[in-house]
Amino acid sequence: MIQMKHLMITAFGAVLLTPNLLFPLIKTEADLENRENRTLAPFPSVSWENIDSLPADIELYINDHAAFRNRFLSLNSSLNLALFDHADSREVIKGKDGWYFYAAGSSVEDFLGVNRFSPEELSAITEKFLAAQAYFEQRGVRFLVLIAPNKEGIYREFLPDGFTSPDGPTRRGELIQAVSNRIPGLIADPSAYFMENRDYQWYFKTDTHWNDAAGFVAAQMLIEMAGGSPVSVQDIQVEYIPGKYGDLASLFHMPVSLADDTSASIRGYYDELPSEFSDPAGDGNIVRYTTPDSPDPRRIAIYRDSFGVALAPALCKYFRFADFYHRQAFDCSLLEENRPDIVVYEVVERNLDQILLDLGRLMGE
Repeated sequence: MIQMKHLMITAFGAVLLTPNLLFPLIKTEADLENRENRTLAPFPSVSWENIDSLPADIELYINDHAAFRNRFLSLNSSLNLALFDHADSREVIKGKDGWYFYAAGSSVEDFLGVNRFSPEELSAITEKFLAAQAYFEQRGVRFLVLIAPNKEGIYREFLPDGFTSPDGPTRRGELIQAVSNRIPGLIADPSAYFMENRDYQWYFKTDTHWNDAAGFVAAQMLIEMAGGSPVSVQDIQVEYIPGKYGDLASLFHMPVSLADDTSASIRGYYDELPSEFSDPAGDGNIVRYTTPDSPDPRRIAIYRDSFGVALAPALCKYFRFADFYHRQAFDCSLLEENRPDIVVYEVVERNLDQILLDLGRLMGE
């Protein structure tokens, strides 16, 4: 009996140790890749100051760096999809036909229309836009706004059954209407174009963002509003390249083999014009493009979130100078160092609550 107990303990220990012993021998890049939109826990330092939290910190490290972690998580994801038709993440909604949607933030509430602004909030935001327009107008700068629509509203037909469109307006629709009544021509709204033109795929299936085809359409709207000469997306070539693995897929560790998604590649838009690219910090937060032979000699500055990246392929070719500032790295002194002729404020629908803060930062408040 005692011998059997020892045998069982030895076998259990072997099961626990075997993955760690084999990992150095048969690991691959897939085992080491961090597919999550976060920094994995580092190995904690040992000191008297953190002695109480040390066991929990070590546990976090082991959980994030366990041998074959990605493979086991992908296996769990495969089983959840196959057995329960469920994406194992509270931040992901599994839709129809390979489409996935974002459940965190305000995306669902935005679609359902249950988080509309109060009249006082609408008034305060509108007044802030008026102040921003006046601020830049006094400096001889054209001020434009782009509110990128959430994926959930554009591809609502792929949401699970039970997600129904609201009877009344969404807060995005109300905001655009309220601001446009006071400041016509300020806000670019590509949502109607996306809804009416279904020959193109505008958003990634496994990612929260729009693709470069959508960014091209939005950029052309901004070019037209700035007095330039826009080009229709139908006059260029859009190629959909398979192999995209999006941020939503990462959130629930979807196996790469199940990620049926594509990226949109834009060709035929001033391809012959060489551009210089500058990213001093190497993190993509403050980048500059210079295209000496561009059709428009002006400088455009884009205050952006993650959706602003898709504007670059078009704007950097059309304008001689195109500066992209991620909101987290922005300081108003940047606009003094490289004075723009046009300033674009870009924000995605699910982040409308940050408008007052963003506009204040743009004006150096």
